[in-house]
Amino acid sequence: MKVEFHYTYIIIAISFILTGYFSNLLIFTSIIIIHELGHYLIAKLNNLNPEKITIYPFGGITRLNIPINTKISKELMIALSGVIFQSIYYLLILFLYKNNIIRTYIFEIFKNYHYSILFFNLLPIHPLDGSKIINLIMSKYLPYKLALKLTIVISIITAIIIIKINYYKFNYTTILIITIIIDNLIKYSKNINYYFNKFLLERYLYKYHFSKSKNINKIDNMYKEKYHIIKENSHYLTEKEYLKRRFKGNY
Repeated sequence: MKVEFHYTYIIIAISFILTGYFSNLLIFTSIIIIHELGHYLIAKLNNLNPEKITIYPFGGITRLNIPINTKISKELMIALSGVIFQSIYYLLILFLYKNNIIRTYIFEIFKNYHYSILFFNLLPIHPLDGSKIINLIMSKYLPYKLALKLTIVISIITAIIIIKINYYKFNYTTILIITIIIDNLIKYSKNINYYFNKFLLERYLYKYHFSKSKNINKIDNMYKEKYHIIKENSHYLTEKEYLKRRFKGNY
């Protein structure tokens, strides 16, 4: 397992150490690592390929090299596993506190970081867990490409609301976090066509078996877990026929 610390985390870590908040640094870092370990282990158990964990000031990102057409239920399990592992960690610390093994002030610090990180990660802003969960739920009922676009719209609206609410509470940590999120959101927006083409290429190269099928009139309306019959002018093409023409340069 490869773990790397983003430069923004290092900046925050140095400031914590210089100001005498080393125990705070250890506590919030341990919460982030346990959270990301949840994503990593569940991905491994599902025979998927986690590449690395990157630690940021607000949380972490576990990079997964998995097919876009992976079952939504598996991806949802991975997305939720960080929250589940973090909550189990909290219950363990609570148990130790109740049994007088951990002092009150340490527990209070832990509790504050736990709820802050948990709430923040569940915000529907890319690349946070909340955004992944919302995207997967939408992908269950909406075309894949539309779900990608709506994820961006929801992310932008939520980010604007959060910035507006916290406008007078900004500090260097908040600015760093917002900068990272905006940077990730811009990259994600620019890559929509890349993700969609990868989604199509996987369907062309590999055999996927779906229990549901759907007739569509354009390729942008393809779903993640459905097989498609595509209407072209007055004819109907199977998904494989259409994708074969597309990737052999006939479209």
